[in-house]
Amino acid sequence: MKQSELKFYQVALITVGLSILWTGLSRFFNLFSVASYNTMFRSATTIFWHVLAPMALAYLAFFIVMTKLGRVEQVYQKQPDIQHRSTKVIFGLIVTAMLLFAAWNLYHHLLPILENWSGQAGMRLGMAFLSTFFVGLTEESVFRGFALSEFRKRYSEQVSCLLSLLLFGLWHFPNVIAGAPFLQAFLQVFSTMIIGAGLYMTVRLSKSIWGGVAMHCFWDFALVIAH
Repeated sequence: MKQSELKFYQVALITVGLSILWTGLSRFFNLFSVASYNTMFRSATTIFWHVLAPMALAYLAFFIVMTKLGRVEQVYQKQPDIQHRSTKVIFGLIVTAMLLFAAWNLYHHLLPILENWSGQAGMRLGMAFLSTFFVGLTEESVFRGFALSEFRKRYSEQVSCLLSLLLFGLWHFPNVIAGAPFLQAFLQVFSTMIIGAGLYMTVRLSKSIWGGVAMHCFWDFALVIAH
């Protein structure tokens, strides 16, 4: 039986609902480990309770919803080829710049940790990597997998991309629930839309959201280990 096409507001409700779920769980888990939004990555314990556990549960909820809607295969299907060589070159240059910037961040933030190495530092790095993997897996599955492919049924590639980026930006505003200052969450809406454009390019170049997951994980890991 042919699947019915979801409207924009229906896709938006799913994405906003998942965002509220993970940020709400992160706030709720203060019962087990107290941390503010900006101190979630201070230790392996805070990372587990405030990032890894809530995001993994959000991904589980997403997977259940996609199963009910019959869209799991759609989320992880091969991405369409880039038709124009010039577009592929531009995407490649931007993605390369993102990789180099993330690599510089990783070196800059990892060096002090290695110079003051301890068992706790190793546990924190391992937990940070697992958490950023689940962040990348969840957000790429939701936006470059589900939302983008759903919008393609109704709109052009350009419009579908812009709508998925809009929702990706709005996904970050409920960070206020997890304790982020209002202004910080508001600015994240716009900054993550820009980063999301690069992640979209990564997905298109790699022809799979797994390329986006890898880039997303690498980008976030290189940043959060400095916290």
